[in-house]
Amino acid sequence: MSTEEKKSQEVKIETNIIEFPNAKKNNLLEEQREEHAKYVQSICQKMDHSKYDQLPLISEELTILSNHGETIEFPKYIAARLISVLATQLKHNSIMEDLLWEKKEKVMFV
Repeated sequence: MSTEEKKSQEVKIETNIIEFPNAKKNNLLEEQREEHAKYVQSICQKMDHSKYDQLPLISEELTILSNHGETIEFPKYIAARLISVLATQLKHNSIMEDLLWEKKEKVMFV
């Protein structure tokens, strides 16, 4: 595997947090970074799996993507698979909402 291939498979997370010299280390920030990294790694493992389309994203992973997705740079194939999985989940949830709404309307008119 060439260096370029390895580099393209790295996940990059950008932040705009400035660390001042001689400043006290923020332990809560470090804990949050570790937790976010754990969920980003979990997303990557799922999207790298051959059955990625059968591995649902948990609510914590969706929250990380919702709140910090614009700061995370996934490799292209993982990003493409992630888009596919998210679109499928959105479509599925939309269909379920439509079915529930229709059922609710029928009950109201009976």
